[in-house]
Amino acid sequence: MNPFYFGSRERALYGVYHPPRIQGGGGGSVGRDGVVLCYPFGVEYMRAHRAFRQLTTLLTRQGLHVLRFDYYGTGDSMGAGTEAELNGWIEDVETAIQELKDTAGLRSVGLIGLRLGAALAARAAVGRSDVDRLVLWDPVVSGAHYLASLPGAPFAGGFPAGAEAMGVGGFPVSRSFYQQLHGFELDTSDLPARTEVELMVSRHDPEFERLRERLAVRNGPHHMEVVPSEGNWAEGDAFGSALLPQGIIQAIVDRVAGVEAS
Repeated sequence: MNPFYFGSRERALYGVYHPPRIQGGGGGSVGRDGVVLCYPFGVEYMRAHRAFRQLTTLLTRQGLHVLRFDYYGTGDSMGAGTEAELNGWIEDVETAIQELKDTAGLRSVGLIGLRLGAALAARAAVGRSDVDRLVLWDPVVSGAHYLASLPGAPFAGGFPAGAEAMGVGGFPVSRSFYQQLHGFELDTSDLPARTEVELMVSRHDPEFERLRERLAVRNGPHHMEVVPSEGNWAEGDAFGSALLPQGIIQAIVDRVAGVEAS
């Protein structure tokens, strides 16, 4: 495990690089030996941290290089939370892709994103020839629906008049970030045809089904798998309890590493 900062002086990002524990082992196929993990946002980030550590451990045991990192204005990266913006975070994912390629000497990588991280990963993959696999884990499909589903419905009446930022679950949300999220819709039609898309979800949901239909008409390989498990990432408590859905984590590892189901 190698924690470090990367990016630029003006936009330094905190990342942790995990080299393979078994070089070339575990069934990982050529060209799919590196993965960038894209965290969700807010309380979901806190609840998912242990799951991402577990996912990282399993991936490295399959012989994969893994980079997990914090977006600008989150975690240990540079910037204030009120400076968050979707386009900036998409650029952060792109920076992380290049960093993992340079660090591990890879030609292409895969992206695994959870919730909002899945949406960012999908946007970052557009127009790239070096992303061979995209895993959308319980993805945010509609930004407006995502905002409405946050605990306590903080935006039931829209963004508070006269406020430029407000706290949601201990995380700041600026007016501009709210507007960007509210207008967001996950569209996979512009993804490169060669990028294999894996839709890995914990439950049947109309939003996921709508995304599956979009993938079905896309000119590219795709797969959807429902692994029933806990998936309410935003339901935190006073202790910031972690969520560790082992079944879907293992299913993601098996798909990425090319492990055949027994």
